[in-house]
Amino acid sequence: MRRLAAMNEQAKQEVPSQLPVVIKPVKSATEAGRVSDFLLGEHCFDDQRFTPGETEQLQWLPIRSLQEGHVSCWYSEEQGEVISAIIFVENEHRSGGYRLEYFGVHRNYRHRKLGWRLLDEMFKHCLTNGGRYVETFTCDLPEYASARALFERNGFVFMCRLPDYYYSGEGKLLYLKKLDGDAE
Repeated sequence: MRRLAAMNEQAKQEVPSQLPVVIKPVKSATEAGRVSDFLLGEHCFDDQRFTPGETEQLQWLPIRSLQEGHVSCWYSEEQGEVISAIIFVENEHRSGGYRLEYFGVHRNYRHRKLGWRLLDEMFKHCLTNGGRYVETFTCDLPEYASARALFERNGFVFMCRLPDYYYSGEGKLLYLKKLDGDAE
């Protein structure tokens, strides 16, 4: 019986709880720093080879969300640990276009639909604020296959490939989701 109780306790520690997760905006520099640390940390992205520009963006976009109304950074946490985050911006024209910059889910919390929830909340926000479309991008390497599949399952349409964008041999794939219901 003790062994069974010990096994149950170990399982509780290894498997994330299934409690509802609240997605909330970054509201302080401390929260912005925690989100940056999560996005740059070992538990978020499968590919840890950030370009110098990605590192800079992941450090500063959460802070910018506190200062600039067109930058949004939201996250969720469990037991004080950031487990998912999303950063998106209204485009520079401020004409109803949005760009999903980054989102990630902690490895131990994947398959709980947190990525879907982040995207859904972003779509709702964009629509509420006159959004017409959301553009996003990812890399064409195999490590990004799950991100591409998630985009496509959420209505993003592949638009084009920019070869050798990130580094030689690593292309950028552009996607678009229209929010107004019109076909492309």
